[in-house]
Amino acid sequence: MTNAEDYQSLLPFPNEDRMEYALRLQEAGHEEMFVRKALQYHFLMSIKEFPEFFEAFEPMRLRHIALLLTLQPGRNDYSLARKLRENLGISFEHAEQLIAKFKARGVKHK
Repeated sequence: MTNAEDYQSLLPFPNEDRMEYALRLQEAGHEEMFVRKALQYHFLMSIKEFPEFFEAFEPMRLRHIALLLTLQPGRNDYSLARKLRENLGISFEHAEQLIAKFKARGVKHK
């Protein structure tokens, strides 16, 4: 993934459904908010569908945590969980579980 990549230019392949497209973007190293924008743009996917849809894409969610910590390195777990709840449309408890997985896996962030 490069900074120059734009979700609008990452077109779905012919006959690629939204799950396959999201998986391809995940494998390319994108985080959840980027893929959400791409799905909205190319598949007209509703925001209401995202929380459940992205349950299958945990690596993207963990990358989003890394991005948030890159943007604000001093963020504590409570603040991070609140931001995840807001950004991803998940419960605070689920956000805390993702943070614990992020820390346990030692996911690197800049």
